[in-house]
Amino acid sequence: MCEPVLIGPTITDRCRCGNCQTMPTGRETKCCHNYGKVKEEMGEEVCITDCRTFDINCLDRDVLPVSRYEYAHHNGPYGDEEPEHEVYRHLAYRRFCFLIWQKLGRGNRRVIPSCAILAIRKAYPNPESVAYTGFKPAVSE
Repeated sequence: MCEPVLIGPTITDRCRCGNCQTMPTGRETKCCHNYGKVKEEMGEEVCITDCRTFDINCLDRDVLPVSRYEYAHHNGPYGDEEPEHEVYRHLAYRRFCFLIWQKLGRGNRRVIPSCAILAIRKAYPNPESVAYTGFKPAVSE
């Protein structure tokens, strides 16, 4: 088991994978090892971001365009003005949720582990260094 990791002004005392960072809110500061469903997918001793399944489903530049077509088929297209990195980051978050929880939607949102968020942001960064939005709870929460 990993020891608590000191990152920034606080300790992410629940980080067992070694790849988490303190996020803007305590609610968002979660380790992949805090989720039973994630542990089922990857096992006890590894970070979800080190798993091939995560790489293929959430980061692969050949898979995400297909998800874009699927999203457009069910929800309508993204606007033409949407920057590609934002679209792919959004799709990667969605694919992670489907991978772990199978079905989500309005009023049924989950916090993605910090390590997964950071890996997705690294793969699809905002080139203008604009602050990321972070987790938005459903209206009913």
